[in-house]
Amino acid sequence: MPAITEMVETYLPVLVTAGDYARRIQPRIAGPSKKAGKNPWVQAITDADQSVQTFLEITTLARFPDAGFFGEEQDLSRNAGYFPSAAATMVWLDPIDGTYLYQNQRSGWQIILSITRDARLMAVICYLPVSGRFNLAIRGCGAFTGGRDCRTLNDMQPLATRSGSGVCVGYQAPAELEKLRHNWNAFDIVADDDPQRDFENLNDLFTGRLDGFVSQSCDLLDWGALGYIVANAGGMVSGLDGKPLDIFEHFSARSSPILVSSSPSVHERLLATLREP
Repeated sequence: MPAITEMVETYLPVLVTAGDYARRIQPRIAGPSKKAGKNPWVQAITDADQSVQTFLEITTLARFPDAGFFGEEQDLSRNAGYFPSAAATMVWLDPIDGTYLYQNQRSGWQIILSITRDARLMAVICYLPVSGRFNLAIRGCGAFTGGRDCRTLNDMQPLATRSGSGVCVGYQAPAELEKLRHNWNAFDIVADDDPQRDFENLNDLFTGRLDGFVSQSCDLLDWGALGYIVANAGGMVSGLDGKPLDIFEHFSARSSPILVSSSPSVHERLLATLREP
């Protein structure tokens, strides 16, 4: 089986090319395209979602033919049948995380690729094409960040969360947000969407603009995977009750309640607010 670092470094330039493609066609995306879902974020889909997934499928089949693959647009995949039905090493992809933002000509979208071995999350790579930046984490190695020209981990710098903004965002967590609004600058990414925020999802835990994220139903393929980077960069991830989650040891394309924060102290403050009657 290939080393996890070898796989990560193989995907770095591939993700840059995929991001360049998505940026090039973004201004030409014609009108909203929808799939089944309960809100505009879930419903959004574009040619970029399908094409980026195909590109990463082709790369994986060519370089790591024994690995399995699951992408968010699995139902539309023309390559799914070529991957092994049972594989110890799996690649997971959200080809355009934040398609709603991408579709509406905004900047806070990203490509998220995760690697598991025997269901344990071993690495997550997040590439932000607009800023040309990688944020990533590898089990046992820590979290790293670097620009689009980085080709190895040695080209990157350590990544750390930054606390102090007092901002917490939520997704499908109305009761929790109602409590948080008493002590935090809290908003819902769907109901309170505001283009002026220029929000970059959980990556703003590394810029100092965000302190926490709460959800009753967080997809592990995207924001759950980002939580892995946060946890390796000094932040905290737990259930809404503060109890540990098994999502990094039993990773899959499922959803989970989750609380993500920029530091242990911020995590305790968020939990204290959520525990209030």
